[in-house]
Amino acid sequence: MVHLPRQKSYFLLLLASSALFAQTTYTAVLFGAGDVFLNGEQLSNSSAVTSGDVIQTKQTGAAHVTGPDVSAVIESNSIVRYRGESFSLDRGNISVATGKSESVFARDFKITPMSSAWTEFYVTRSSGSIGILARKNSVRVNCGATSETVKEGQQISRADADNCGLLYKGNGAPPTAKGPIITPASVEWGAIGSGGAIAGFVLKDVDNPVSPDKP
Repeated sequence: MVHLPRQKSYFLLLLASSALFAQTTYTAVLFGAGDVFLNGEQLSNSSAVTSGDVIQTKQTGAAHVTGPDVSAVIESNSIVRYRGESFSLDRGNISVATGKSESVFARDFKITPMSSAWTEFYVTRSSGSIGILARKNSVRVNCGATSETVKEGQQISRADADNCGLLYKGNGAPPTAKGPIITPASVEWGAIGSGGAIAGFVLKDVDNPVSPDKP
C-alpha cells in the first residue's frame, strides 16, 4: 500500500512530538485554602497547574504550589502566574523554597537562587514597593544589566516603578530576616468534607512574614 509508510511516519512523528511536549511541559499541583481562583475559576479542592496558569487568592485565601524540588506558598490578596520553571508575582506575597533554582519575576526583577542548594526566599509586591528577603542561602536579583546579591538573612526593597534602583531597607546593615521558613515537609494541609476539600494549612515554625509596609 502506498499510503501505509506515510501513515506510519506521521504516527511516529506524533509520538515524538508528544514525548517532546511531555519533557518541556512543567506541571505542579495547586492546593487552596479559602477563596483561591485558578484562571478565574474558584478552586474547590486541588488542581494541576501548567505554564501560563494564573493563581489568585482573595482576602481569606492562601495557596500552596508543589512540584519537583519546589514548594511555594502564595499568601492572601495575591496574583501569581505559574511559568513552569518560575513564578511571576503580579501582586501580593510569595514564599518559595527550591532545590532547582526556581525563579520569581516581579515587574522588571528576576530573583534566582545563587546555587542549586536548597534555597528559601520571600518576595512581596504591594503598596508601590517590591521587597526581597533571602531566608536560606543567597539569591541573585537581576534587573536589566544590573545585578545584586542578597545574602542569607538580608533583604532589599525598591519602588515598584520603571527603574532598577535597589535600596536597603533602613540604614546601616540589612536587618535580620523574618518570615516563613518552608521546607519540603513544612506545610500541613487539613482536609474536611466530601472529596477531601482543603480546609487550610499550617506553616510550622514560622515568624511573622515581612512586607514592605512592616519591616
